[in-house]
Amino acid sequence: MSLRLEVVCESAPDGTIGVCGADANLGEWDLSRAVTLTQQETSLQWEGDVPLPAGESDFKLVVIQAGGTQWEPLEANRRFPSRALSDGCKLMMTFGHPRIGVEASADFHQANARNHRKMEDRRGSALQENVDRKGDNAYYFAHNREFEVPEHAKVITGPGLITGGAPVLIEAGATLGTEADRTVWLKDYSWSDSTGKVKVYVPLPEGLLPADNADGIVEANFTANQVDLTINCKPRHGLKIEKLNGELKVESCTCRVEAHKNRIVLQLAKKRETTWYNLTKK
Repeated sequence: MSLRLEVVCESAPDGTIGVCGADANLGEWDLSRAVTLTQQETSLQWEGDVPLPAGESDFKLVVIQAGGTQWEPLEANRRFPSRALSDGCKLMMTFGHPRIGVEASADFHQANARNHRKMEDRRGSALQENVDRKGDNAYYFAHNREFEVPEHAKVITGPGLITGGAPVLIEAGATLGTEADRTVWLKDYSWSDSTGKVKVYVPLPEGLLPADNADGIVEANFTANQVDLTINCKPRHGLKIEKLNGELKVESCTCRVEAHKNRIVLQLAKKRETTWYNLTKK
């Protein structure tokens, strides 16, 4: 028995994506026994069939390289879900992010629905208790019909279809972020083009920047065709401009913080002195 594992990488890994964990099917944390995945048409997508491990066992993704192995940058191990982990299910995740999407198999959905055909299997819920106590006057009167699904009835399952039964897990590993973890993405900015450089003006809400030492909470990262701006306040604010119209001379790019004007000015140095009619490429 096996499950399908789909992993998306935010950037092309320098090696092969694999999975290793506490379960014997995943190598018992022995990296030489890690299960490797197969690269798909895009270098950012990796997939593979993994022997079915025990529910709630720990695991992690790895990048297997010629000179060694790199674990994904998570503080805690991942954990396989206890429910919906069955032959043919699919787990979807992004390398370096703890959230796990779970797609239960068709067999699991059918078994789950068949296990709750009979009325006695539905007892114990608040809805059924209300019907039992108030009868025809119950708010949920429509549900008090003594109807049972015939044993020979065919159970049709699939996305968007409700078959009844116990809840099916669709995601695991997500954590609730704190105010400090949340990022508010800035969308408003203006820009101007001149010889050899482009200036981007980023207006900010009044009071976001402190009057003193505002430069200390602002970070600007320039790459050849992208700029990332981060303001380390609570909540964090950020701006990402990708696919710039031309290549940047990264070492000459600057960031000027103007707290008194409630704005930040990014000066992008062009690698080639051409006119930019658009800031980004479509």
